[in-house]
Amino acid sequence: MTPPIAVLPGDVINKIAAGEVVERPASVVKELVENAIDAGATRVSVDVEQVGRRSIRVTDDGQGIASEEAALAFQRHATSKIRTEADLSTIQSMGFRGEALPSIAAVSKVRLVTVAAGSSMGTEVRLEGGALLAQRETAAAPGTTVEVMDLFYNTPARKKFLKSPATEFGHVCQAVQRQALAFPKIHFRLTHNGHVVADYPAVPTLRDRVQQVYGAQLVDTCVDLQEEAGRLRLEGLCTRPLETAHTKTPQDLFVNRRWVKNAAIVHALYEGYGTYLARGHQPRFVLSLWVDPRQVDVNVHPTKREVRFSDQEQVHEWVRSRIQASVKPASVASRTTVVSAWSPSQISDRPVATDGSRDVPGYANPAPDVLAGRQPRPAGVAELGQAYLPTVEQEEVRPLGQVANRYLVAQVGDELQIVDQHTAHERVLFERLLRQFDAGQITSQQALLPQVVELSAAEAVAVRAHLEDLGRLGFEVEEFGQGSFVVRAMPALFGQGDPQALLRALVEDWDACPSTPSMQERYNTVLASVACHSAVRAGRALEVPEMRRLLEDWREAGLPSTCPHGRRIAMRLTIEELDRIFGRLGWT
Repeated sequence: MTPPIAVLPGDVINKIAAGEVVERPASVVKELVENAIDAGATRVSVDVEQVGRRSIRVTDDGQGIASEEAALAFQRHATSKIRTEADLSTIQSMGFRGEALPSIAAVSKVRLVTVAAGSSMGTEVRLEGGALLAQRETAAAPGTTVEVMDLFYNTPARKKFLKSPATEFGHVCQAVQRQALAFPKIHFRLTHNGHVVADYPAVPTLRDRVQQVYGAQLVDTCVDLQEEAGRLRLEGLCTRPLETAHTKTPQDLFVNRRWVKNAAIVHALYEGYGTYLARGHQPRFVLSLWVDPRQVDVNVHPTKREVRFSDQEQVHEWVRSRIQASVKPASVASRTTVVSAWSPSQISDRPVATDGSRDVPGYANPAPDVLAGRQPRPAGVAELGQAYLPTVEQEEVRPLGQVANRYLVAQVGDELQIVDQHTAHERVLFERLLRQFDAGQITSQQALLPQVVELSAAEAVAVRAHLEDLGRLGFEVEEFGQGSFVVRAMPALFGQGDPQALLRALVEDWDACPSTPSMQERYNTVLASVACHSAVRAGRALEVPEMRRLLEDWREAGLPSTCPHGRRIAMRLTIEELDRIFGRLGWT
């Protein structure tokens, strides 16, 4: 018999609601920091122990809570942010539902200490599992401190769904970073087990805050956006087309200072880049969009991470046009050049600015080899394979030229082949890396000058957790202060490439890899990224010997048809297909 319908007990209701709001320790950090911001804080400190499982303490210098309202703040739907239904249409605060504190208290032990502005004494409130245990007067500094202990102590099933400590703390770092980016004029500080992880003093502009969080190297690759039209305003930074990369980090979007996911705005941004974005490359951006609060609904998701616009098409088109105007080159050089293989003096060793090119070393202009009879070879290849010596099969691969400094035209046997130089080289390097990895050691090369790379707090957590993996991959990386690492050695084939871009790509690969695949599959994904970042780029003009070496290496690898990421390497035309194209079938 079906049980009768009944109203659930209050504690069950609170735990159900907590499941929507409090997913992990980072959820607690986000909600408490938002409360501090709404209280007018100019300084917010987040202190975490054992990645938040043991305790999370958020302290601010805001307006505080009146003594008679301290306990009331933990009752569901108790809030100072709104009063009427009409207020939902003009929300400008971070919080407004009155759900965060009761949801957190329902699944933890909470201590709140607050001193309201103008008060000489403060109030301390203690709760456990949502139940009020005590309230008393206490002396404290102006502002509010909320300490959350033993998170999920009464819901053990929730603990099972938490990820590794490194993953969970990475989410905590992201939560603080996002609030810091949204409010650059507030000082944010994050500590873990007593150690400072991130410290972002107040700065006047978003650009300054992006530099604090992601480093000057990223900022230097970006264009500034300052656009306004009526009640729409867009500010922030996005990478220049030639500075885009395979990694999406960072891609931060804020709407009215709230970090959100919105497919329409992200689509508008990609549309703005249009053909200036190389295939497989991603723009990196930190953008803050300001919209009339009456034209955006923030009450469509339990954690407020999604928003809905009343006139989405208008917002989409405006953002697209503003991005396009900001990233479009002043002039676009000719994209089609053909270089004759029989005029090697015409081939420049400098990269050409075409979409997809970056100043990443691939094939350098090599000096003549000191061994007579040996062909010059691309930088970073000689140390990985056997010395290239002409063989009886050499004549089977004959470079004919290069088109647009990205495609090689070659005769391979009786076939005409058009080869993507980047994907072909990427596959060659991947196979070599894989063989070295399977043998137990990837060839490493010490840097003449160790390079210091700046990473965000979340990225630093991931790198710190994978230092041993990096060692197996041929890196020598050491921590060098808050969010910084010194790179003393890299895989030999990487040459003098950008270690920061590669480390960021590897962090993204680790995050994207599910926890179930074999370790080999996870390493394959990372090796593919190393190969991709090490391979010659589109836009690099090659000398004839370099073309021959690349084509020969590709042939020796078995003429694979795709790179490790699945992109096509070559278009092949047999003599029969050429005869058919030119109507020569049946001719003698």
